[in-house]
Amino acid sequence: MIPSVLSQQLRQGVEDFLKTTFPVSTPFFHGIVDRLLSEDEGVFKGPFLSIQLPFRYGDGRDDPFTNIKIDFTPYLHQEKAFAGCGGHQ
Repeated sequence: MIPSVLSQQLRQGVEDFLKTTFPVSTPFFHGIVDRLLSEDEGVFKGPFLSIQLPFRYGDGRDDPFTNIKIDFTPYLHQEKAFAGCGGHQ
């Protein structure tokens, strides 16, 4: 086994798996998997694989709800959703 050949075959197998397992049917997200896989360090980082989501943390300054305690810092998109569904009342 040649490590460089084996790693390329493994990478191609993971890419094929992700593309077929998570087909995107929403026009807005069309091609997002391909773009993510083609970016340097988008998914593959050297000999490693990272599946972290590309979300940004919110500022976490205050609790989004008055009657519910959440034990995590929401991501930015979650903060916006909380604010839109009655958070910060």
